[in-house]
Amino acid sequence: MKKYISFCFAVAAFWAMFGCVSTSPYDYGDNWLIRENDIPQYFSKFDLFYIGKAPKGYGDTHDIQFNWTKTHTNDIFGRGVRVFAPEIDNLNVENVSDALEYYIDNFHVSGHPFVLLAEGKAADLLYEAMRRVNGITVKNGFIAAYLPDMQPKTAEEIADDFYWNDLKAAANADDYGVIVSWISCINNEKVESVPQNTFNINPLNWKTDNTPGTAGENIKAVFYMPEHKNVFWRKVEVKNFCGAVINNEKGVLEVNCPLPLLHVIDGKYTNNCISIFAGNIAANAWLRTQNLIKTREWKGKN
Repeated sequence: MKKYISFCFAVAAFWAMFGCVSTSPYDYGDNWLIRENDIPQYFSKFDLFYIGKAPKGYGDTHDIQFNWTKTHTNDIFGRGVRVFAPEIDNLNVENVSDALEYYIDNFHVSGHPFVLLAEGKAADLLYEAMRRVNGITVKNGFIAAYLPDMQPKTAEEIADDFYWNDLKAAANADDYGVIVSWISCINNEKVESVPQNTFNINPLNWKTDNTPGTAGENIKAVFYMPEHKNVFWRKVEVKNFCGAVINNEKGVLEVNCPLPLLHVIDGKYTNNCISIFAGNIAANAWLRTQNLIKTREWKGKN
């Protein structure tokens, strides 16, 4: 009888220790549209953490979401970048924070450069997640968060929101530890009232004043079009796609785009701001990363 009781206690102890261990929805292989994309950490110049979903008009199948994500990450940034894109059905601050924290705790190597990317509502959520998750620091390798069309903020508000990590709004093309954002006004579409002094940086020339960015400075736009019958033609790249200029009075980045129907839904570039400036965002992420690496090397020699 004593042996039986001892056995029961042993079983109970085992389940107490291991039976109730919680698992994350982002554990190895689960709930990732793209996880590392077969790029070893030591080969990657930087990691890219992406949050985003295809617009409703594109469909909501797993294949659509994967291809939309691939077009916004792998197809833009190239094979030298390790991509992490969680699959989040319900986009909210808690879920985005959990995914970002899981990446930092389980995949990120301390000090290795990393970049964050999202737009619109997803950018708002990623911005808030950055405030909740530890490790978003230059010392830990944080380069930049590209968050176009997030809720308008001034440069001072951004600095206040991240004062403990010494992050700030981007001021030029090659600073790091920065938030990069702009409020898009495409082809004079109506934009909700934007507060004065809203932070905008022009992704064509990386200036914060009203210096126009020309179409010639637009490296390339990259669009995903799931409706195309030929799977090989669903990704379209367009060089010198459009120009853009910051309108300080309105507090927006005015973008002048052609309107071929294949690039839009109901005549609008829905959630496509990354697509429009894809080549410039990718090149700029490389530039900022390289600047951090050079700064580290210089400090290491002194």
